Amino acid sequence: MTEPVRTVDRLAGGVVSTFGAGLFLGLAPAASVAGWWLLAGMGVAAALAFLFALSTPEHVSGPVAPALGVLGRLCAAVATAGTFGAYVLADRPQVAAVGLVVVVTAVVLLAPPLPPFVARVAAGLVLAVLVVVAVACFTIAPEPLAVAPPPDSPGTAAPLGLLPAAVLLYVCFAGAPTERRERVGVLGIVLVVCLAVAVGALRQLGGQRLALSRVPLLDALGAADATSLSLLLALGVTVGCAFALRGILGDVRDLAPVGRRPAVTVGLAAVLTVLGAVLVEPTHALVGAGVLLLVEAGFRMLAGRRRRA
Repeated sequence: MTEPVRTVDRLAGGVVSTFGAGLFLGLAPAASVAGWWLLAGMGVAAALAFLFALSTPEHVSGPVAPALGVLGRLCAAVATAGTFGAYVLADRPQVAAVGLVVVVTAVVLLAPPLPPFVARVAAGLVLAVLVVVAVACFTIAPEPLAVAPPPDSPGTAAPLGLLPAAVLLYVCFAGAPTERRERVGVLGIVLVVCLAVAVGALRQLGGQRLALSRVPLLDALGAADATSLSLLLALGVTVGCAFALRGILGDVRDLAPVGRRPAVTVGLAAVLTVLGAVLVEPTHALVGAGVLLLVEAGFRMLAGRRRRA
């Protein structure tokens, strides 16, 4: 009876650590380059993550892949902190972002390992919030646009944009657990939920309005006349971003221990994340995270093929 429980715990931890900047923030820049084609880009990103999950070894010799992994995760941490700030404290997002980094870093460094039920409760909460957002977006018909947008405006359907959209949205699937069985299960759950939320946001806002949004899911609720759910969404964003940032800092600690003192690595990562949250737009950090994590996964896959050869 213990093994199924451990599997459920790993699934829950992977799910709750994956919903961060990729979904809460990434829909807007993905829509700006692809419009409705971002859905295809999301499928491509999930397929790439699935391929890497099956063919990528956990440990790779040499400094290139770990260095890329650390840089990519630092960019993801900046994007995650910025996403939290934009949703929770729009007037002073940097303050909220720094506060989240400080709290999560203290938890990683000082708190004992979280009991398994915490990840299960957190995953259930985030999934429930996202389901509510998707249902709200489908419940009320969207308002038609009074004036049609120009054909070349950001957010217009662009088939060629699905590839850059896939790079952006790859971050949605980059927080899966290391065990391959659990990783594939997490990818399936995350893909279904992300597609439901993305279709709902596109239905309410359209590609053009979604492309201009800084808080896509909150704006989608506003368009669906469901602003009463904004506090529930803020709770889901808080839990999702906190667990995503906790997972990122843990990955950085494992990838690049400084002088075999993991606390030093986590502290340096937190300082860099704070600086990035203050100085860098979350969208720019998300682009960097997508590119770097994809390249890291490619290096790991090539290393796995060489090892098997």
